[in-house]
Amino acid sequence: MKTRYKNVTVSPDRHKKLRARFRKTGQKPVYMKHLPDQPGFDAEYQALLGGQDLEPRWPPRSVHDLCARYYKSADFEDSGGADNKRRRRGLIESFREEFGNDLVEDFKFQHIEAILLARSKKRENGKGREVGGAVAAVNLRKQLVRLFNYAEKLEWIASNPVKKAKRVGKAKINGYHTWTEEEIVAFKKRHPLGTKARLFLEIVLWTWQRRGDARLFGPRHIVRGKINYRASKNDADLWLPIAPDLKRAIDAMPSVGLTTFLVNEFGKPFTAAGVGNWFRDRCNEAGLTHCTAHGLRKVGAVRAAMAGGTNQELKAVGGWKGDQEVATYTEAVAQEGLADVTLLRVINRFSDIDPDLA
Repeated sequence: MKTRYKNVTVSPDRHKKLRARFRKTGQKPVYMKHLPDQPGFDAEYQALLGGQDLEPRWPPRSVHDLCARYYKSADFEDSGGADNKRRRRGLIESFREEFGNDLVEDFKFQHIEAILLARSKKRENGKGREVGGAVAAVNLRKQLVRLFNYAEKLEWIASNPVKKAKRVGKAKINGYHTWTEEEIVAFKKRHPLGTKARLFLEIVLWTWQRRGDARLFGPRHIVRGKINYRASKNDADLWLPIAPDLKRAIDAMPSVGLTTFLVNEFGKPFTAAGVGNWFRDRCNEAGLTHCTAHGLRKVGAVRAAMAGGTNQELKAVGGWKGDQEVATYTEAVAQEGLADVTLLRVINRFSDIDPDLA
């Protein structure tokens, strides 16, 4: 609700308590300590108009306090690229919005479990969009572990209650379907060389880029006859050889954008959400309704694992930092295929080493 004071609105919070909020271009929005026309409001209002950074209105050692400190810490700043930090912050903010004024020391494992159980249930938000679910609970738990780890570093708590909480949701989330070789062939038959759909497929197959990076892949990423790009999620600087299949797909295009190889119907680079929806339609046209761009990225790691690639080798191409991240993408590799690669090495080296014992 607007007020007679410029830049000030008043509305009820989740506890039905009226709160004044100050918004001004170039300044971070802030909740005020006083309502309009109450004692102290004028001084606070004039200070905000003058651009003063007032003391935030939240209890010491509360979730609000912890989040503000965590976002300024090396623990958060060193957590990867801008996109990754934006995603992580969004998850934390969804927790902060509900429990911001609660003291960190008051959270026990049973409280965390209840929060995660609530998050694991799918529901419709006020905008008609379905939110929540097992994956949402798992993702939130990862960020809460990090957040409360920082509280432990600050010596606000003796131990991390999130680590003690039972993992909520599916014990194992399989994630996106990993494309089979047969599905790749079916897609190629429907979308031949010279089409944008085929080019996108080859970009992801041979660079293992996330869709948000693949949409921006362009001439500037070809350096000294190699591919060089910086992964947006973790800021990894990657140098890769150009696969012949990818080069053929680029050369077959009748036209490409000035900055990106792929452009939308308006001749501009795709947005991150737009390219996902567009590729979803291209998969449907090929009869691959269960296939996604993210599932296609997993194929590169699976192929490398099937060829005997080590975790270090896979990380060098995909830009992953830890072995667990690699395992997420290679868990779909068939046991039979990996057993063939491994055992055949042993057979070739040790089988029939002494003919007299045959």
